[in-house]
Amino acid sequence: MAAASPPGHPGRQGLMSLVAGGGSVPLSDRAGGPDLARGLALLGIALANTVGWLHGSTWTVLLKQQDATVLDRVVDVLLALTIDNRGFPLFALLFGYGIGILHRRSRERGESAGRFILRMLRRHVVLLAIGLAHAILLFSGDIIVAYAMVGMLCAVLVTRHRAVMPVVAIAALPALGVWGWADGTIGLFGGDGYATAAAPDYLTGLRLRTEQAGADVATVLIDDIGLLSPMAIGVIAARLRMLEEVVANRDLLVPIARCGLGIGLLGAVPLAAVLALDPAHRVLDAVLLLGSIGVVHQYTGLIGALGFAAALALLAERVRRQTPSADGTVAPHDASGHASGGAAGHAAGGAALRRDAADGGPAPRVVVAAVRGIEALGAVSLSAYVGQSLVAHALFPPYTLDLGARLGSAGAAALMVATWLVMILLAQALRRRGRRGPLEVVLRRLAGSSTSRSPRTDRSPRTLRSLGPPRSSPSARSSRFSPSARSSRPGARP
Repeated sequence: MAAASPPGHPGRQGLMSLVAGGGSVPLSDRAGGPDLARGLALLGIALANTVGWLHGSTWTVLLKQQDATVLDRVVDVLLALTIDNRGFPLFALLFGYGIGILHRRSRERGESAGRFILRMLRRHVVLLAIGLAHAILLFSGDIIVAYAMVGMLCAVLVTRHRAVMPVVAIAALPALGVWGWADGTIGLFGGDGYATAAAPDYLTGLRLRTEQAGADVATVLIDDIGLLSPMAIGVIAARLRMLEEVVANRDLLVPIARCGLGIGLLGAVPLAAVLALDPAHRVLDAVLLLGSIGVVHQYTGLIGALGFAAALALLAERVRRQTPSADGTVAPHDASGHASGGAAGHAAGGAALRRDAADGGPAPRVVVAAVRGIEALGAVSLSAYVGQSLVAHALFPPYTLDLGARLGSAGAAALMVATWLVMILLAQALRRRGRRGPLEVVLRRLAGSSTSRSPRTDRSPRTLRSLGPPRSSPSARSSRFSPSARSSRPGARP
C-alpha cells in the first residue's frame, strides 16, 4: 500500500537507521548516504501518509480517491510512480543495515551473541514504547511498532549463520506480495477512509487508535513479517559496507543504482496507469489482474528502494568530495573518505577529480546545500517522523481544522511538503549546535547508549570516518499497513 504504516569500529561513522542505532558516535562522523536517504524518505512518508487522514471519497488502487480533481490525480500518479511501495522498503532496508552494523561492531568487541541480543531487546522495547505512544496518541498508521518487533527478530537472526539472511530475504517475499495484492484490489471493496480519520472528537479517535494499536501488537509478526525481506537485504549490504565505503564499492553501487531505479519506475507504471485511466474500475475489475499488477508494483518497489539507497550513497559521497578544508579549499579524500595531504593527498585528489569528471563534474552549490540539509533531517528522522504526525493532527481531523474532508491529494501534499521544508531548517539548526533530535536523545538514554554530547560542527560536510550504528521510521513502513488491517487503519506504504 502507499505509506502510513515512519547501526564498526570505534573510529568509524555512525549510520543511525530511523530507530536502530546505538553507541556514542559524533554527529560529524555520520555517513551521508543513509541520512540522505532517510531525509528524502521522510518526505515520501509524509506524502504517503496523507491517505490516512483524507476521508469521504471512495478508494481506488493504493487507497487513492476515486473522484479526484485533475490536479489531485496528477499528484496521485506521481506518488504511485515514485513513493508508494518504495519508501517503506527503503526505510526497512536502512533499519536492517543499522542492525548489521551494530552486530559487526559487537563482534569486533568480542561480545557474545547472547549479550548482543539482550542489548537489542532493550533498544527495541524502548522503540516499541515510543511507537505505541505515537500510534495511540497521534496516528494509527504508525510503523515504529512493526519496526521494533520485526527488527528484534532480525537482530536475533543476524547472530545465526551468515547464510540465514539470504534465506530470510527470500522467504519473506510472499508477505510483500500479499501487501501488493491488497494495494491493487482495495478499490473493488468500497471504503472511503479510515475510522480514525473521521473521528468526531479526540477521545473517540483515542479509543479507536488504542483498539487498533492493541490489535497491531498482537498480529504484527504475522501481518508485517514482510518487513524482514528488506531488513535482511540491509544486513547483507552492511556486511559488504556498501553504503559506508562508497568509493571502494562504486563498481557495485553504480549498476545497482541504475538498474534499481529503472526497474522501480517501470514496475510502477501499470498500477499508475490504472489509477490514471480507470480509477472507478469500470473496465478493469478483475481481482486476478489488479492483484497481479499490485504485486508487480510491490516487488519492483523493493528493487527500486535498493537502487535509491545506492544512488543517494553515491550522491552523498560526491558532495563530500567537495568538503572545504580549513583554508577554504576543497580537501581531496582518500578511498576511506578521510582528508589527505602530501603526495598521497595529491594522488587521492586526482582520483577524486577523475570521479567528478565521470559524474559530470562537481555538484552545483544548490545541490550541495540541499544534500546537507536533507542529511541533517535524516539524522533526526525518528523525531521528524513523529513531528509530521503532530502537524497532520493539527490540520486534518474533524475536531481540528478538518482539512481531511476538504482537501484532495494535491492540497494535502502541498501542506506536507511545506512541513518537510520547515523541518529541514530545524534539523540544520540542531546539527549546527551538535545536538540530536529529542526522540533520538530519549532512545539513546533509555536504551543504554552513551549520552555524551557530540562536538559542535560547522556548516561544511563532515568527512566520512568508518563504521558505526544507524538509527530509523517509517515509512518509511515509511508507513505501511498490513493488508488485514486496511479496513480499520490509515496510511499507505510509500
